[in-house]
Amino acid sequence: MSEKVKAEKSKARKIYDIVSTVIIALIFVFLVVVAALLLWQRKTGTDSSVFGYSLYNVLTDSMDPTIKPGEIIIAKKVDAGEEVKVGDIITFTAPSGRLKGQNETHRIYEIVYNDDGSVKYIKTAGDNKYGSDSVKVDDWQLERSAVKARYVKTSSLISGLRNFLTKWYGYVVLIVIPLCVVFGLFVAGIVQDKVKLEKEKNKQDYIDTMSDEEKKKLAEEYLKNKEDSDKNE
Repeated sequence: MSEKVKAEKSKARKIYDIVSTVIIALIFVFLVVVAALLLWQRKTGTDSSVFGYSLYNVLTDSMDPTIKPGEIIIAKKVDAGEEVKVGDIITFTAPSGRLKGQNETHRIYEIVYNDDGSVKYIKTAGDNKYGSDSVKVDDWQLERSAVKARYVKTSSLISGLRNFLTKWYGYVVLIVIPLCVVFGLFVAGIVQDKVKLEKEKNKQDYIDTMSDEEKKKLAEEYLKNKEDSDKNE
């Protein structure tokens, strides 16, 4: 095998190592960010968003079957001047009831407007009886400013991740092990480079102790082996 082929294989191996390390690191970062976001929201009761999107935990069955209790939804922030319409699923701060002051996710049932076209208040309802004669409309008249975000989709992946993280073994599998793998790869890379440098240093030290005759003989052997390798290709 020529030196060129060896160099190409070595280069390909280095690229593979770098890419695989980056992929593992990105997966780890993603898991840490999601876990930190969920834990922060749960601890502080505040909303956190990434690129305008937030994660919310639906606590009750009022939106069943559209959203089941315990599921995590992804919702996009609704700006103050952005229009909302009947049928939108929104997340807002519940003004009363058992979830008063907490995030509630319901569908817009009715919007009442002022004479100037601005929103006077919004009526909401859960999906469990939405569209039926027995639909239960929420008691409150929701101010437009209370609307935080509009529902985008339910994330089964994040819901499963959150549930898995509540178990001690989930924390070990998703946080501790990836962290150890990334750290291990980092340390292995440092050790590998150090060993390589040490070998090169020892090789150079050995060459420096050789006589001129021995150096000449070593160079001739190298050239002969290179010639033989080129002929065999």
